[in-house]
Amino acid sequence: MHMDNQQMVESESARQNCYQAFARCYHLPTQSLKKDLQVLQKDLGRTGSEALPYLNDMILEMKQIPLDVLSVDFTRLFVGPYSLPAPPYGSVYLENERKVMGDSTMTVLRFYRRFGLDIAEGLKEVPDHITIELEFMYFLIYKEIESILSNDLESSQLYIKEQLSFLADHLDVWAPQFTGNIIEFSGTEFYRNLGKATRLFIKEDCLYLNNVCKKAALK
Repeated sequence: MHMDNQQMVESESARQNCYQAFARCYHLPTQSLKKDLQVLQKDLGRTGSEALPYLNDMILEMKQIPLDVLSVDFTRLFVGPYSLPAPPYGSVYLENERKVMGDSTMTVLRFYRRFGLDIAEGLKEVPDHITIELEFMYFLIYKEIESILSNDLESSQLYIKEQLSFLADHLDVWAPQFTGNIIEFSGTEFYRNLGKATRLFIKEDCLYLNNVCKKAALK
């Protein structure tokens, strides 16, 4: 593999891993969360993200807080059954009536289907749940890396453009308000720091993709 390509694959793999690990942080916490945090810590370091200190704090907090305390805070913030302080659905922030499965959800679903993806049968979450949108970014980077490894420059550039489009036109539009709610209403420093780290990483990645597209005149 050409050295430039190898470096590109390594840096894009770090971004890819970050998105997947962030997605897993928005699942109900289990013991496996420790491993996800370690992956995220390593790969945020590789990307040079300023979100790394928040991750370091989360890892320390997880050693000190019982898992059931985190589970209670997670459920209260994101699941219910009562009113949710931080609903993890894009449509709640993008639709005037704060509803789930609105027009913006259909827009996201069309985005997925354009790449041959559909929400797995039996999956309880709606298409614009934060975990699914973060996993979609993981998928787009995976396809970009696949194209780089095949020396298919045109396809790799297409996937970079699609990543920027999805972030700038969708995820980064609602993530600031969503993560702001986590920061404001979290009962634990753990989830407060997750909100800060998520918001900062998405913002940084949007800027990164903007710069890549400008340099390659992809816009």
